[in-house]
Amino acid sequence: MSKLVTNSVQSFSKGTVVFVSGDVATDAYYILDGTVVVTQNSKQIYLESGGIIGELALLKGIPHYYAAVCATDVRALKITKDNMQTIVLSQPQVATALLYELAEQVEKEDMIFTQGLRENNKPQSDSDERILPEGHPTFDQLVPAEHNEYLFPTNVECHICKTPFSGLRTRVTRLQLEEQRTDFRTVYRNFEPNFYYIWVCPCCSFAYPERQYKKLSRSAINKAKKEWQKNPPKGGFEFDAQRSINQVLESYYLTIRSFNATDATCEQWANLWLRLLWIYEDLDEKELALEAAKKSRDHFAEAMSTVARSAAGDQQLYIILAELDLRLDDQGSAFKNFHAAATMVGGDPRNKRIATDRIQDLRNR
Repeated sequence: MSKLVTNSVQSFSKGTVVFVSGDVATDAYYILDGTVVVTQNSKQIYLESGGIIGELALLKGIPHYYAAVCATDVRALKITKDNMQTIVLSQPQVATALLYELAEQVEKEDMIFTQGLRENNKPQSDSDERILPEGHPTFDQLVPAEHNEYLFPTNVECHICKTPFSGLRTRVTRLQLEEQRTDFRTVYRNFEPNFYYIWVCPCCSFAYPERQYKKLSRSAINKAKKEWQKNPPKGGFEFDAQRSINQVLESYYLTIRSFNATDATCEQWANLWLRLLWIYEDLDEKELALEAAKKSRDHFAEAMSTVARSAAGDQQLYIILAELDLRLDDQGSAFKNFHAAATMVGGDPRNKRIATDRIQDLRNR
């Protein structure tokens, strides 16, 4: 390779967003090593060595019309309008036979690839085990590729089998608050943190909330190890570079297994079902949302009667219980819980305002 071409080789780590739909197309990439997943709506295609991404948008001068995310560590040749001639002259297999052939063939903005296709062009998963409950719907939707801009990988070691794996953490400083809801759900612009709440070991499928992962006690770990020895998983579980909604839900149900094995607290159970409730509501799955609301409320009610908290913590719990009561069509209990939060001695004035406003909302119904 010439020096210019060599200097155009770039390396990307797994999970890197190369570009997303709507980005200005300033360059294309010829894949040298690794795998890139390209996504348009719910359609996914995996490209390996020899594949080209972004060439049509670059040549036509239009925005990218699909997203490209690194499914593995990737090495690729960056192609721009400035270096294209040099690449054509020194690497004809990259340029003429691939770039212009594709540009001439594609008459519409669709994902059509002829080079570098992975032989089995499906997400790679080792598990043949059904994770979601019987009768649970499946979802083909993928989480937005733009989410990767708010995430960074961190090295994790599984508590159970000691397998090292990469977990995702949120770049909190990049998040933009859009809404703080009365059930204490925080909504961010262009990002959904509940999709990344769980870490899952790709070997033994032990799943646990990211923020609580390093707080797991030695006794809980030993209990989980004994349970996994009795009932080893039938296969591993690994998120795709651009995970699906189905994988997100599976990670929650794997966590239910882990919680059973580790004797999780009632507050952990309540928060897990609350986050599932929010996801089901976003998916407009009314029956599943109702079931999650009931389970979350039951565990929060247990926490209210068994766990000591500050006055502000009690206020917050009363408000959450009331919001869950409303979802379960129990306005009487909702009013009582909002009233308890509004009239509590001490506590947080902001929580009192929330409870008072919600009481007024109920009266105005």
